[in-house]
Amino acid sequence: MRMHVKDLPYQSFPGIFSAIDTFTKKVITSHFNRHGCLPPWMEEIGDVIGYVDPPGWRKFYREDEHTGVTVRGEADAIFQLTGGSYLIADYKTSRYNPERLYALRSYEIQLNAYAWIAESTGFSPVNRLALVFMEPASEIEYAKAPNSIVDGGIQLSFNARIVPVKRRPESLIPPILEKVRSVADMSIPPASRSRCRDCDQFDTMVLKMARGKSDGF
Repeated sequence: MRMHVKDLPYQSFPGIFSAIDTFTKKVITSHFNRHGCLPPWMEEIGDVIGYVDPPGWRKFYREDEHTGVTVRGEADAIFQLTGGSYLIADYKTSRYNPERLYALRSYEIQLNAYAWIAESTGFSPVNRLALVFMEPASEIEYAKAPNSIVDGGIQLSFNARIVPVKRRPESLIPPILEKVRSVADMSIPPASRSRCRDCDQFDTMVLKMARGKSDGF
């Protein structure tokens, strides 16, 4: 498919961002293991007393008894707070933009889904959720700084911005699972929404695959 279809659907996350997110997790985990606390720029996360190595998606899942839908995921970070409650954080290599409501809505669903899973797998209660935006310091003053050039190439710094997310898995997740169940039970796919780029790309992919099959690839 990658050879014959240029624009695949649901591919909005370039690989370089995944690599930076992984690096962010390793840096923060290493700092906590060495010092027993989070870096100073994450202090507003709360009074963290422990770091939990997040389970992989094969173990971090929950089946909804009502719909039969299983939700899986892999949280970027799970921290234990004073008092025994937990905070789940997700790292985003991006600039925070409060006007990007569609993206922020999806992030809210993502974190609340993690909370919904976590509280059934031994991490309860999850009292707080947070997004950690790692914003690249790419302005001209940073580019002109002497330490932007290193022996092997260039060095890019990131500034952290902590954005709290409202915890409401009990009211947010069940209606979404009901929607998933209703779509899964349809005999034919539902009509696409207007201006849905992924829908258009998916239709294009299906047509090219059907045409390719007849052509022998």
